Amino acid sequence: MVRDWDKCATEWEKDTGVALYTELAFAELQQLIDIKRKRFFDFGCGTGLLSQKLSPLAKDIVALDKSEAMIEELDKKYLENVEPVVDHLSRGLVAQHPAFRGQFDCVVACAVCGYLDNFQEAAVIVHSLLEEEGLFVHWDYLAEDGKEGGLSQQLVDKVLRGAGFENVAVSVPFEIETEEGPRSVLMGIGEK
Repeated sequence: MVRDWDKCATEWEKDTGVALYTELAFAELQQLIDIKRKRFFDFGCGTGLLSQKLSPLAKDIVALDKSEAMIEELDKKYLENVEPVVDHLSRGLVAQHPAFRGQFDCVVACAVCGYLDNFQEAAVIVHSLLEEEGLFVHWDYLAEDGKEGGLSQQLVDKVLRGAGFENVAVSVPFEIETEEGPRSVLMGIGEK
């Protein structure tokens, strides 16, 4: 099933599971990194819930999503240090868009990588965007038969290592109640 992200943008934040997912992911991130004055790339930012949590502390945030409607919802939050970008993550975008000049301290992706056509290619691009010792932290549903958007712990480990990340760690820090029932969420961490 391919989800039409534009169609669900205006209703996205009404789902209590979405808000809880973001809260729990943000809490995990705060245990990993001092967010203050860091430069973030929110990859697949959706309506900007995670960017909104990061904004009061972060130096600046580039928030990328391929859905124009999702970015329109983010724009309504009026976050001064967040630069929204509507596009797909690609080498061309990174080479040409001014928002990607300079490296990031941390790249975050909340429920994104399990929906990508090529997670490996995205991980390689993310690696290139990070400062030395910068972190890529992503949260995705744990793969389950018949459910969309899931990744296995083994695949995440393989992809992150294959992209050049070190100190790779993959865990299952929390579970979320969804329309399909409870789903475990994995967290992948890689350091440049």
